[in-house]
Amino acid sequence: MPKPRLLFVSAAVLALGLAGCGSTDEAGTTPEAGTGDGPSVRILQPAEGDALSVPFTLVVDSSEALGTTESGNHHVHIYFDGDDSAYEVIESGNGEEHEIGADSPAMKGLEPGEHVLNISLRNADHSAAGAEAEITVNVEGGGSDDTGGDPGNGY
Repeated sequence: MPKPRLLFVSAAVLALGLAGCGSTDEAGTTPEAGTGDGPSVRILQPAEGDALSVPFTLVVDSSEALGTTESGNHHVHIYFDGDDSAYEVIESGNGEEHEIGADSPAMKGLEPGEHVLNISLRNADHSAAGAEAEITVNVEGGGSDDTGGDPGNGY
């Protein structure tokens, strides 16, 4: 009667394997989608809930090397409230400080108040690379009111 024992062992191995598939973190929540082996990007500064006076400092961290579009490296788009048609390009360094001023394309027409600050990791051709991050901030000074002409994305 070795077959029932084999069936029992197989079932136990299968149960242990399935238990490992639905991993959770220490708080008991399932990790967010996209946190596996793919590219990642995050906002190091400002922090969630910060009050921003313009200009403000932005610091990002990316799993990919950042550079100019001509270099073929990735870069980051910064924009507000999900409106990725008005963005500023960040082309350099993980952990480097970037000053975002009132004249930034991302700030154009932005009123003071609560906003979602979005960043998106982009390929050299500006297509999405599959990694994004966002935080909610309180902007104390808005952007430029200049809405005419070139959107100023630089591309």
